[in-house]
Amino acid sequence: MSGERQTGERVTYAEIFAEREFRALFISRALSTVGDYLARAALTIAVFVDTGSAALMGITFALSTLPDLIGGPVLAGLADRFPRRAVMVTADLGRALLLLVMAIPGMPLGGLWALLFAIRLLDSPFNSAYISTMSVVLPGKKLVRGSAVTQLVNHIAYTIGYGLGGVVVGVTGLSLVLVFNSATFVLSGLVILLGVLARPATASTDSPPTLLGSARTATRYIVGHPRLRLIMLFPFAIATTLACETLAAPYAAQISHGPAVAGLLMGAGPAGIVIGLWLLPMLISDQRARHLVVLSVVSCAPLALFLAVPGVAMACVLIVVSGIALYYWIPLAAEFTQTVPDSMRGQAVGLLTTTMRVTQGIAILVFGLAAQNSPSSAVIGVSGVTGTVLVIGLAVAWLSVSRSVQVRAVPGGARKPGEAVQ
Repeated sequence: MSGERQTGERVTYAEIFAEREFRALFISRALSTVGDYLARAALTIAVFVDTGSAALMGITFALSTLPDLIGGPVLAGLADRFPRRAVMVTADLGRALLLLVMAIPGMPLGGLWALLFAIRLLDSPFNSAYISTMSVVLPGKKLVRGSAVTQLVNHIAYTIGYGLGGVVVGVTGLSLVLVFNSATFVLSGLVILLGVLARPATASTDSPPTLLGSARTATRYIVGHPRLRLIMLFPFAIATTLACETLAAPYAAQISHGPAVAGLLMGAGPAGIVIGLWLLPMLISDQRARHLVVLSVVSCAPLALFLAVPGVAMACVLIVVSGIALYYWIPLAAEFTQTVPDSMRGQAVGLLTTTMRVTQGIAILVFGLAAQNSPSSAVIGVSGVTGTVLVIGLAVAWLSVSRSVQVRAVPGGARKPGEAVQ
């Protein structure tokens, strides 16, 4: 991982897929993710088609992300208080039932919004239980490779789901898409029930009695550990890279191109991420501190070149390179997951996920507002400069903390439970 101490042979895809429980987790996520993104896109488009209102469409899209503000800090702790397999299966079945209600023809928009909000709330405990379980199933460096291939599927599903959402809803109608999404959640829950071992809840007997108390305890733990605290700050830098995707359409117009180029620019980032998730695990067996420094800077610095208003080809190259370098987050997130004690791991993962999604949501809003009065190239370029400054500061702090960890390390000493990945 990010420290220099970790050695060992390269982990292969064959090794992680040899784990029966990981195969079940992987299939479950692949099934539900494709259906979920397809339904999100279809619902957003259907609202716009039915109402003709971009504002109502925007509210619908926001309701697919806003519940993270509540779910991450509050509901993620359920993944520690209850057996994680039960949490995942319950969340899957709950979302499946809510989607079937959404699929009832003639459902008013307010009802759709309320149901969508409830469905998204269930994402947090599922996600926390899923990641926490995967950290047990894939110990050590295996978690990095497993996380990479899982995220690879997520981004492919994102591309397929959002790309086909408009076409599918036009052919089949919204109700059938929602029923399909419900079926994927049922299958996901069934795969987890049959393929993942039942384990007891991990929360300690002296855990706070309330979910908010668990969130406060996990927050104090994270703040008290320098490496975890720094990992929580990297999402702020990652959020700056979303300027290209957010402003793809206005930037295409700025350089005298239309929707086709806008789509190309919008897809360049996810394409780069997919390439990075596939290629870099094969090239970098252990992410060391120097890899973190280089990749984090490369994830932001190319976007600063938008100040020169590059053409279509160069703009795509810059965005793809930025997306490839974002791979550095996978080992960081894996270290975070495995360093936090298992008794509060689900809660801590929820806080990290919330930080990531909230910073991205705020960044998208800021970029959109800034582009109202400034050229898109300037907004993207400034975001690149800002992100570069942030990651340089974080990387310097990371190097300092990594050196102090090495100095304190006792050669041949036993590894504490929270030091599974360093």
